[in-house]
Amino acid sequence: MRIRHSRAARTAVRSLLLPLAVGGLLAVSAPPAAAHTELNGSDPANDAVLDAVPRTVTLTFSDPMSQAYAQLAVTGPDGAALGDGAPAVAGREVTLSLKEARTAGRYTVGYRVVSADGHPVSGTSAFTVRPAPTAPSAAATPSGTTPPATAPSGPAGSPRPTGTSASPSPTASLSRTAVASGERAVTSLKAIGIGFGIGLVGMATAMVVTVRRRRRSADDAGR
Repeated sequence: MRIRHSRAARTAVRSLLLPLAVGGLLAVSAPPAAAHTELNGSDPANDAVLDAVPRTVTLTFSDPMSQAYAQLAVTGPDGAALGDGAPAVAGREVTLSLKEARTAGRYTVGYRVVSADGHPVSGTSAFTVRPAPTAPSAAATPSGTTPPATAPSGPAGSPRPTGTSASPSPTASLSRTAVASGERAVTSLKAIGIGFGIGLVGMATAMVVTVRRRRRSADDAGR
């Protein structure tokens, strides 16, 4: 009985160890899983700030790309597509030529490609174009310019009088008007004073004449 139990135990242990050993050999000999294709970089770089729109946009991937399934588009800040023709594939790089553009703002790069081993990859990148510097105003006087020429002189060498010197200033006109008004007021006051004085003399003369007449009448009545 003991011999039978020992043989059964050995058989059970061997049946358990054999699958484990085979599984270990398969794990060691199996090749690593293939990594997915990724975008390694772009030119212009993502979130780059440029002075002008570039002539081309290039994306670099981790695996060679397939020309038949490469799609690449660049959209301006106004929503217009700037791609000039189809993208060109050279190994791991996909390049798209751009049309000439001068609009400042954010440009979006959208891509959808398929690697040579059949892995699809899609995503977006972007860059920004800063506004162009403004030109100097035409009204500003540039440095180094000659001053304006003076007015030509008269026959005798004296400067020619300008039109502004002959016209009286508003202050002088007001002063003359005030003086004329004051003179008229003084004249009016004098006339009023003379008339008032003549009136007083006439009244005094009339009163004297009246008193004398009354006295004469009283004298005549007393006689």
